[in-house]
Amino acid sequence: MDDDKRGTGGRSRRRGVVLAGLMALAVLGTSGTALAQVKATGEVRATVLALDGEDLVVDMGAGQGASEGALVELWRPVRLKHPVSGKVFEDRFRIGTLQLGQVRTTLSLARPSGELTRTPEKGDLVILPAPVTSTSSPSTSPAPSPTDGGSAPTGQTPGESKLDAEARTVAEMFDSLQGADLIARIRKYEEYVRTTPNGRYARVLYEEAAALRRLVEAKDTPKRRTKDTEEPSIPELRSFEPPKEVLEGSRLEFVAELTDAATGALLHVRRRGESTFETVHMVSTGPGFWGGWVPKEKLQPPEIEYFIEATSAKGDAIPVVGGPEAPKHADVLPMPKIGPPRKVGASATLLTDYADYNRLRGNDWAWQTEGIFGLRYDDVGVRALRTGFGVYRGQGGSLRDLDVDGKKGRAIGLTYGYLETEVGFHRLFSLIGRMAIGLQDSGVSGGGQLIFRIGSDLDTNLLLGGELLYGIGLRGFTQLELNTIKKVPILVRTEVTNQPAGSAKGGVAETESAGASEVGVRAIVQAGYRFTPELVISARVSFQGRTIDHAGPGFGGAVGYTW
Repeated sequence: MDDDKRGTGGRSRRRGVVLAGLMALAVLGTSGTALAQVKATGEVRATVLALDGEDLVVDMGAGQGASEGALVELWRPVRLKHPVSGKVFEDRFRIGTLQLGQVRTTLSLARPSGELTRTPEKGDLVILPAPVTSTSSPSTSPAPSPTDGGSAPTGQTPGESKLDAEARTVAEMFDSLQGADLIARIRKYEEYVRTTPNGRYARVLYEEAAALRRLVEAKDTPKRRTKDTEEPSIPELRSFEPPKEVLEGSRLEFVAELTDAATGALLHVRRRGESTFETVHMVSTGPGFWGGWVPKEKLQPPEIEYFIEATSAKGDAIPVVGGPEAPKHADVLPMPKIGPPRKVGASATLLTDYADYNRLRGNDWAWQTEGIFGLRYDDVGVRALRTGFGVYRGQGGSLRDLDVDGKKGRAIGLTYGYLETEVGFHRLFSLIGRMAIGLQDSGVSGGGQLIFRIGSDLDTNLLLGGELLYGIGLRGFTQLELNTIKKVPILVRTEVTNQPAGSAKGGVAETESAGASEVGVRAIVQAGYRFTPELVISARVSFQGRTIDHAGPGFGGAVGYTW
């Protein structure tokens, strides 16, 4: 026996022991009377002593009634400890049939007759059935029912409590499979797993069904057709178009083209993460074509797993697309959610602000009024679009011209419109850009703002930004908007600026300052009151100056409405 066969045999032996243990646990009482009933039926028992190539050396000879050519049964013995009572008992399950070759007085050589479900091992039991004396066949009774002889009720050994419903169901299933072929066993095991996926025996039965399928595949490997051979008797796949993706909860049909040897087809499908497949019987949709619909409840994200089997005239099931150990996959896309229409908030604000920089002398001041209309979208992406107009008026000049030489402030004016966009990178971070264009006495002028917002504009947030208005000057500012008290929104703002006369300009009267304003600072506090959820009216006060002697107060207000 080569290494591959030994490796396969080793895995099969381990699974066989597990399955045999399940059988013993399920029927419990069958082993307690097994030896006594062997004697009662007149069976002759022997043991496999050694393996010699394809031959098995058995301690059964002519002295026990063996003869050349006789058929004997090969069984696998199992010794198990009951998990509840702790009782140790023995049982066995049938592997197949042997034919005796050379028979001596005490030893014989035997070879398999037909397929064996397990690889023979030393220590396996060999049973020479007694002559048939009734209508029952001794080769199909591996373990007499515990009800025989009246020693114990069904599913109960003497002195033990009754089995639970699940164990009794498994016991009855194994009783019904005595003498059944591999395909019948596979289907019965899989049917049990599908109906009882969380049962104690589901995993072992599923693994055993998979192992039996591999055995069937190895036995019935299709022979490929060549020009010198006829159509194979084993079904083969001719064509199949796998789906790449499907919509959640939709209708999905699998269609496979099979050779004429196929008498039917089975589709096995499950959601990813499920332990068992659901079987769908495919129907003929044309010569050689078989179709089956996937149950809608299986079409759930993220994907489904499936495989297709073709059935032959013998009733064998042969995988033709994927397999139980290597199923195919198809992505399931979530159904688009139909929600309420997107809500876009709108707002309108009117703001006015007056600032005096020189003790109300009228030569260094600025008055700015803006009207703003905005649309508020999502937190991330384009958060808001705003547009509006502004009127900027004032006077200013250098400190020397105004405070030493006594000149008047140079008149400054700009009427402008602007477009502003706010882009959110996160709910708490966004960037605001503004482009402005307007008219001065000397012609077209413009400018803009760039602002970084930390926090949501719907809650407390901090603004850091700067502004350039050509011909008027520069301004940098920080602005904290406090919304902790919903009824009373508060704004605190500081500015560093050389407005309103931030750039020198020639061509003015000798009595007016032609110089640029020095840099000054502003401190602004604004408090509002929310009369309704939509309407807020605010008032502001400020103090600004360029030096300790060149400073003054300011005031302003705002009205805002949202809907």
